[in-house]
Amino acid sequence: MDAKIRIAGDGSVQLDGHVDVAHRGRSYTLLNAPEMLMLGVDEARYLPQDHAVILVGDLSRIAFPEIVSLITHGRVSGVLRVHGRTATRTVVFGAGEVCGASSERVSERLGEIAVRMGLLKRGDLDALSREASDPRRAGRLAVERGLITERDLWKAVQEHVITIFQAILLETRAGFVLTAEPFDQTLTVPGLSAEGLLMEGVRRLDELSLLRSGGAAEPARVLAAFNDAFRDIFATADDAGAGAPLRAAAESVFDDDPDHEVFGGLHFGADGALAPEDVLPRVDGRSADDRRDPNQLLSEALSRVMLFLLFVTGAHLARDVHQELHARVKARVSRG
Repeated sequence: MDAKIRIAGDGSVQLDGHVDVAHRGRSYTLLNAPEMLMLGVDEARYLPQDHAVILVGDLSRIAFPEIVSLITHGRVSGVLRVHGRTATRTVVFGAGEVCGASSERVSERLGEIAVRMGLLKRGDLDALSREASDPRRAGRLAVERGLITERDLWKAVQEHVITIFQAILLETRAGFVLTAEPFDQTLTVPGLSAEGLLMEGVRRLDELSLLRSGGAAEPARVLAAFNDAFRDIFATADDAGAGAPLRAAAESVFDDDPDHEVFGGLHFGADGALAPEDVLPRVDGRSADDRRDPNQLLSEALSRVMLFLLFVTGAHLARDVHQELHARVKARVSRG
């Protein structure tokens, strides 16, 4: 688009130049942005009146994990709306933590997820949805009616937010707007770790990828692919002078893993790789004990670790360097 918008002293607007076909016939609502910028969003996309723009962009240029890293490290409070091809999804942040999420897609709503988890009956959900003024209040009503427990609701809320994070991760081209605005505190939850949600979302996507490929990779091949990614992460951090803080953060990363009884005590080598003789026997022993697929066990654990390392480096690398690193290591693992 090669055009200029001129605003006369009387407030009238003139357009000089050519406007792309994609924008013709549409109406745009102006965002509350600094005076040096004029930003607009398609008026068909919901945006509250009382807001101030913090960040806008395209997921094809800035990956979702990069956005979350920026929000987390900056302890930003605001509402992130991702306008994807399939739906608009919203994530609420408070001081860098996730306080809730919502989606236009019915299948990604809290009540629907509670039904799929077997926590709530379909008939009860339909009745609650008719009674609730806002669909997001149906879960609280279910607790008040004694239809589910507080613990059941908490399980459903966590699954709900993870589902939305996973859906956003699948969006390759989507506009996003992060705004500072008031939000209904009664609909929020205690701050969830954005890092943990990203890890779980990526783990599930990796699991789906493995299943679609037939799970043909052997544990040694899986480890080799992740080791290539780990070496790249540590080398990039070293080049940026951030090797020391990354190694300090990674020192006990395996001890916090759900499979720590398998991988606890592992340490990265000087080049960032894990020694196969330390890893593979543990995988074989654990998968034999509980009949878990060794590829899945290893991929799940290393995916969580890889995303954590990327999360840490995000605080020390320039944004473009970090974005390129993220793309490279994901490609390495996918090829493996």
